[in-house]
Amino acid sequence: MSKLKLSQLSAFSRAESHLRQQTAVGGVVTVLGALLALALFWHETSHFWRLHAVTKLSVDLELRHDLPINIDFAFPAIPCAALSIQILDVAGTSQSDTSAAKEMDIHKARLDKSGKPTGEKEYVTPKSESLVDTGAMGEVMNVNIPAAMKHLADVEQEVGRHEGCRLSGTVKVKRVAGRILISTHKLMVFQLFPQLLGEHRVPLVNNMSHSIHHLSFGPAFPGLVNPLDHLQRILKDQLLSFKYFLKVVPTEHHSRRGKVTETHQYSVSEYALPVSVDSMGSAIEFNYDLSPIVVNIDANPPSFLHYLVRISAVVGGAWALVCMVNHHIHALLNIQPSNWVHIDASRMNGAY
Repeated sequence: MSKLKLSQLSAFSRAESHLRQQTAVGGVVTVLGALLALALFWHETSHFWRLHAVTKLSVDLELRHDLPINIDFAFPAIPCAALSIQILDVAGTSQSDTSAAKEMDIHKARLDKSGKPTGEKEYVTPKSESLVDTGAMGEVMNVNIPAAMKHLADVEQEVGRHEGCRLSGTVKVKRVAGRILISTHKLMVFQLFPQLLGEHRVPLVNNMSHSIHHLSFGPAFPGLVNPLDHLQRILKDQLLSFKYFLKVVPTEHHSRRGKVTETHQYSVSEYALPVSVDSMGSAIEFNYDLSPIVVNIDANPPSFLHYLVRISAVVGGAWALVCMVNHHIHALLNIQPSNWVHIDASRMNGAY
């Protein structure tokens, strides 16, 4: 018994050359099949490299760090001196730009009346307020009168120039419900000391037209959508105060390289309230509350073996389909009238 040669083993059945017939139709079908297989190969490859995000929801049981709030707002009708930002939460914590808040890194860029940067250095709000511990009476608010008067002079000067302000930076807050209050209400402190005003007059600035360039809670990741980004509310005839209610959802994003990003997504609803012309101040208020549910986003792609299986399936299936189409086309073109009955008239006459 002769030994089995390796060349005799073949998983591909091929017809001998004298049994094969090359036709133009077969060439066209082969080219179309190759294009189909190439298109499917490209589709599967691009699908493999695209972002595949698998989202899961679970109860948030982690003890997480403080909540960073990133803001970038523009106020074309409110000067930087008159604009105040204050952060308050249900735990009793209060931070503002007029106090020495350690967790507030806010910058005020001055804008001219056309909304463009003036080119001057950023405005630094005088620190006119501080908390003083009085012992048995607890903490009370102490007002720095010279700083408050300088603040008032800045307001008068910038309002006279019809300046605006761009407010940007980051604030770290506790992971509890709270609110961000951007307003002109800090000017009310001057109403408490009318004897100190002298010739000064507190200008009323109530037009809270604003553009929200960016508002987020934590770092960004690919595919993150912040609903309030690029929102504009420009007021002309009517004066309004705005309230935004945000539901903040903790989110963990796992990248392709295994990097874990802890951040937050949020949904929002908006309300507007009318403000009278002689009102002491208008405001924009962002009320945020954290969800007890955490969103886990896994952006890892399928395994490479899974990719090879799909490639083999689509390419092999494309060639099988081409072979089937080629077979049926040749069967239609080479059909023989074998079921027809041919009658020879001369033989019929001789039979009778």
